Amino acid sequence: MLKFLSKYSDVISSYKISRFEHFGQLLRFRAELILTDDTILYIRETILSISIRKYSYHWQDRQGKLIMRWDNAPDWDVETFPHHLHVGGEMLLNLLLIVLWIRY
Repeated sequence: MLKFLSKYSDVISSYKISRFEHFGQLLRFRAELILTDDTILYIRETILSISIRKYSYHWQDRQGKLIMRWDNAPDWDVETFPHHLHVGGEMLLNLLLIVLWIRY
């Protein structure tokens, strides 16, 4: 993870890892990334088994306004369930795709 954060330092100006627990295939990870445009990306990843993964990547401005949120929490009538994207108040994946989305 640290190599990943360093590789994308053109997008990530600083970070704080608040939880990292790894037991065999189980993982709990929480982090806050301050991006170079002064926005914030909150990361929540939980891997319970090879087939069970819960995640939320919440990107917001400094005033707390949602820019986008990627998650696989249940939502009503989502064709792409469980994976989906929230943009602003609308609902429309992995950390690399999200950082590349933000970069470009």
